[in-house]
Amino acid sequence: MKTKLSILFFFILFSSFQQANLVKTKVNEAITIYLPEGFFPMSQADIETRYDAAKLPVAIYTDYSRTVDMGINVAYSQWNAEDLDIMRSFYKSNILGLYDEVQFVNEGVEKINGLDYAIFEFVSSVIDEEGTTVQQNAVSKYTRIQYTIVKGKTVLFNFTCPASQREKWAPVARQIMQTVKISKTL
Repeated sequence: MKTKLSILFFFILFSSFQQANLVKTKVNEAITIYLPEGFFPMSQADIETRYDAAKLPVAIYTDYSRTVDMGINVAYSQWNAEDLDIMRSFYKSNILGLYDEVQFVNEGVEKINGLDYAIFEFVSSVIDEEGTTVQQNAVSKYTRIQYTIVKGKTVLFNFTCPASQREKWAPVARQIMQTVKISKTL
């Protein structure tokens, strides 16, 4: 009986750490990333409806439920690669200002495929306009963002899903972010 329970425990443990089936995706001439099978580019109309931004991103991919998104953006920047730590503190302040509540899960700098990235992983909540409490009517999201600076441009990768799906998607988001490759032609 004890042996059967041990085998069951290891089976459950192993299956919870299985990696997602990722597919190589060419975002543009300079950026490739591996995304979960079934993700597809969001339509222009979807982007305009769901995201309020002055400048549209390079690409946003979504799942069939349209609740899990992976966005990629490139913007000209005044930052130099040596300014990554300063930029990180600036962006952290921006994140804190965007949401009513933010709980950081992880933050720091990671080297991915030869480039340093500022990493922010957090759960955020926005309270609805009526001011109801966070527990009752808030929009809560899990987000993993990573930024880097390449040739005077800030390159941003942003994974978002409902906070209720964090346990399922956080390991996948980390796995996706480790696949990012930016060529020297950016």
